[in-house]
Amino acid sequence: MWLSLFIARRYLFAKKKQNAINIISTISVVGVTIGTTALIVVLSIFNGMDVLLQKSTDSFSPDLVISPKTGKFVDFESSVYSILDQNAEIDFYNKVIEEKAMVKYGETILPIVLKGVDSTYVKNSRLADGIVDGKLLLKTDSGYGAAVGYGIAAQLRIGLTLLTPMVFYYPDKNATSTLNALNSKYLFPTGLFAVQQEIDVQYVITDIDFAKDLFKTGTMISKIEIKINDSSLLPKIKEQLIKDTQGQFRIEDKFEMNKAFYAMMKSEKLAVFMILLFILLIALFNIVGSISMLIIDKKEDINTYKAMGMTTVRIISIFKTEGNLITFIGTLLGVVIGVTICFIQEKYGVITLGDGSYIIDAYPVKLVLNDILIIIVTILSMGYLASWLPVTYLVKKLGK
Repeated sequence: MWLSLFIARRYLFAKKKQNAINIISTISVVGVTIGTTALIVVLSIFNGMDVLLQKSTDSFSPDLVISPKTGKFVDFESSVYSILDQNAEIDFYNKVIEEKAMVKYGETILPIVLKGVDSTYVKNSRLADGIVDGKLLLKTDSGYGAAVGYGIAAQLRIGLTLLTPMVFYYPDKNATSTLNALNSKYLFPTGLFAVQQEIDVQYVITDIDFAKDLFKTGTMISKIEIKINDSSLLPKIKEQLIKDTQGQFRIEDKFEMNKAFYAMMKSEKLAVFMILLFILLIALFNIVGSISMLIIDKKEDINTYKAMGMTTVRIISIFKTEGNLITFIGTLLGVVIGVTICFIQEKYGVITLGDGSYIIDAYPVKLVLNDILIIIVTILSMGYLASWLPVTYLVKKLGK
């Protein structure tokens, strides 16, 4: 093994008879370096985007939700709240009424989801971080207020300084005639929030008492939203709550409630990884050319090795090691450059998003060790195959 490495290293750095071999070898190293760097940088940007989107989503979405198995509303017994109060891993929970309704502002009518939350929601949640205009005031001395999704506000052309209220409509199941078939309530928007596009075009947040009046739920609510102290304990806490409530309610975690969102992030990252890997595979073909030309250039050396008693397998290992060295050097340089670029971007935000209204100024980056290890193993494996195929064929052919 050490003999093969010694000879391969000499072949790699020594000057060849044909200068083109040196050039192709250099191009091979550069190609692997650029491909490795691109993989690390692009996947790290995707990781940064994922973290940013998850933070935005988590500011609105709870870790766990307890809701009725059937129907829209339920009157939770005091024992359920006792279970939540006694669980030390639960940071806080909020009572919520959530239902579809119609909203009218000016002459425009839209279907929306009205979310009524209890008095501790504003203090507990991070929704205030997503307020882009106005304030998160859901109940004031003069009446109720609402935080409106930015997408809804754009469609309704809502202005916080205008004196026009939002009017909400919901069917009254107890209505005795068509004249009073709809319950209606009005309130003024106090703030606009931007969390995630799908949420921004659906939700209006208000006080739970306003929602009770509109939907006529009495003491019943839609669900209990829970935030926990340690997200790594989410499966354990969920299982414990199912056991404590004896399976009477539907208990879902944030991954189940946002399946499409998390699946989309994973599929996009995988797609980009495969595209860049394909580009890198093309660059690895330079190794095939470089090793093939080297074997032809060293035909006399091969004959000498055979005369000295070296086996064909050992001769093949020399040139395979040569290809592996090219791959290893390119991968190592790519990892160093890629990690350095990501570290600088993460710390100093050198590459900005440019002019525009963004919630961040620079491209978000997050280095993940598992991603780097996967990239290294994948490239080294591809480089090994790229070296093994031509070497085995040419050495045996020239040795005949």
